[in-house]
Amino acid sequence: MKFSQEFLDTLKTLLLNQNFLDRVIFLILTAGVSGLFIPHVLKGIDARKLRAKMEYEADLKRSANIVDAQINLLENISKSLWELQLLALAVCYYKVHSNSEKYIAAVENYDVKSWDLFSNIRLEISKAARLVSNDLYNQLLYFFEENLIKRIDETLMPLIQKGDDTLSQEWEKQYDFLLYKLPIEIDERVITPLAEELKLSSSQKNKPKSRR
Repeated sequence: MKFSQEFLDTLKTLLLNQNFLDRVIFLILTAGVSGLFIPHVLKGIDARKLRAKMEYEADLKRSANIVDAQINLLENISKSLWELQLLALAVCYYKVHSNSEKYIAAVENYDVKSWDLFSNIRLEISKAARLVSNDLYNQLLYFFEENLIKRIDETLMPLIQKGDDTLSQEWEKQYDFLLYKLPIEIDERVITPLAEELKLSSSQKNKPKSRR
């Protein structure tokens, strides 16, 4: 390929120009450094993006685990409370209605199962310590001790141990407590406060009315 004399003269002039040479050298050096540096920059950006993504996914997993724990707490404590209420109620029901055979069976059933249910409820309350406020945790503890241990077991067992075949005022009082008052207490002092604090509550349910 042949170049015109004018082109060759122009090229010679540029090559002899120091500013032009400096610019050419600068561009060559810049291209070389960029070729080495830019991949490292991009790699660093990708690493930060990956780390941020992993942290975000870990936060989501922790949040999901907390929600699962909250749901399980509400479901488990509700299930155990209602099982205990029905277990104790059966004893009083058959005693009040003078069904001796089923009363004896209900007493045996209560004796076998009640303390497992008490244990399960107390365990769930312990789990609640890390999921609910201190005030609600203390409220659950108080409910367990006053409404369950004292008002169910420590009241029911002496009645059973008396072995009195006649219907007594104490049996009627305990029957009314288990049938009418305790369900309201379970809803108002345990299930509803837990559901509200854990943000798991739905529409307001109709509450049972006390017989007395």
